[in-house]
Amino acid sequence: MNYHRKLRLLLIGGFIFHALLASVLELGNDEVYYQTYALHLQWNYFDHPPLVGFLIRLSTFNLHFHQEFFVRLGPVFCSAAGTYLIFITGSRLKNQRTGWYAALLYNLSFYTSIIAGTFILPDSPEVVCWMAAIYGMVLLLDKQRRDVDPPLTGILLGLAMGLCVFSKIHGLFLCFGFAVYALFNKRSLFKSRAFWIAMLLVVAFIIPLYWWNAQNNFITYRYHEGRIGFFGHRADPGQLLQQLLGSAFYCNPVNFILYTLTLIAILKKKFTCPYLSLLLWLSLPLIIILLFTSLFNETLPHWSGPSYLSLMLLTAAWMDQRQSRIFTLSWIRAAALFFAFVTITGVLGILYLPFHLGKKDPGELGRGDITLDMSGWKKFASQFDSLYRSDQQDGRMNKQAIILSDYWFPAAHLDYYYARPNNINLIAAGKLRNIHHFAWLNERRPRIEPGSDAYFIYPTNYYGPPAPSLRMLFERVEDSVLLPQYLNGIEVRKFVIYRMHRFKGDSSDYLIPGIR
Repeated sequence: MNYHRKLRLLLIGGFIFHALLASVLELGNDEVYYQTYALHLQWNYFDHPPLVGFLIRLSTFNLHFHQEFFVRLGPVFCSAAGTYLIFITGSRLKNQRTGWYAALLYNLSFYTSIIAGTFILPDSPEVVCWMAAIYGMVLLLDKQRRDVDPPLTGILLGLAMGLCVFSKIHGLFLCFGFAVYALFNKRSLFKSRAFWIAMLLVVAFIIPLYWWNAQNNFITYRYHEGRIGFFGHRADPGQLLQQLLGSAFYCNPVNFILYTLTLIAILKKKFTCPYLSLLLWLSLPLIIILLFTSLFNETLPHWSGPSYLSLMLLTAAWMDQRQSRIFTLSWIRAAALFFAFVTITGVLGILYLPFHLGKKDPGELGRGDITLDMSGWKKFASQFDSLYRSDQQDGRMNKQAIILSDYWFPAAHLDYYYARPNNINLIAAGKLRNIHHFAWLNERRPRIEPGSDAYFIYPTNYYGPPAPSLRMLFERVEDSVLLPQYLNGIEVRKFVIYRMHRFKGDSSDYLIPGIR
């Protein structure tokens, strides 16, 4: 059977599917925030390393194109690259049929296909780099078995692992897994030049991340340390269950069941394959650590997402080992049907949902409705533009009145969909833990001049009115104006707008938090 022809069709079909999805949906909260990374490139950012910002710069042709499609074009290519890499890794692991099954599992996982393969997140480059590193490790071990130790393999492996860390810091688990595998299963790797070249390259990638944090009071690590803790935290089995079920859904529940069956077969010693120990070291430590962490902290399912790549390969090899092709095809068909149902339902729900999902209370209208993160912002921009221009013409607000927000979302949405396209200054006025990277963007943007006017905007599904400490910096704050948002004739949320007149504060003290 010609699996290369099947792969080509999968790559073409997958590219078209992801490109269409990238085009029809507005950017979500995280996506629209991460595109701010590309505005001014740094060696690190408040939340994460910089590779996602570099990727957006590349896919938008140095910010020349601003549409959602171009912002997400990087993940679309990353998804295709990941599909190819998992196919050739599976083929090297066992045979081309194994590679084909792995490619199908990859494209039927919500995490690798949608979250990291369509949406623009730090996971987007991380997943393809993680997959490239797995292939590099398998290639290195295969060459070592033939008593070949080419430095080029170490360079390519080091670049893949280093870029993985350059995407998200927990890419270090990949390096940890490989090192522990070498210690317990393949100590001859310590005599390999390629192994040490790879590890030294990872260190080279870590240096600029560390340097930036040293210049900024180690804010990235302090921020994440504040999210995770064990002392003084009571165990909450509900959080553990949430992490487990979330991970199962992100994988695709059908895929997750197959991963579980594969692990059971390994435990019962009914299945084995080349590089089994390596693949387990690259997956289980991060999964287990995050499950334990979730018992005491609120965690997110995608944090462990890349670790399931190894389980995809093992599951593909296990499926290939089984004699019954009907069994394999039935599971793949079930995964495909579930994937198609959830994806189609999700997209249609975001675009055309004919009923309320969130709260109906006027003051919190839409709160809890996650579909609003990716819809309604273009319509709001048009509505607000009419209000802004009318106020300018009537002299109700000063010329070039700025926009204020006190949280990184909706600040990023307001910046992307209205402020930047219309050359209007947006400042995030708040504490560092609330405004994140906007603290650095504030430093690059014009300060608020005394006597300036501002609009404070928030949607009813998130947060609320300006804090008293912000209101007191203006001589007068008008009562709010409401701009309702409708979907299929149903009011789903309101945008609340405050006109704030004659700034009298010191923007350098209030708006630029101390970070050094």
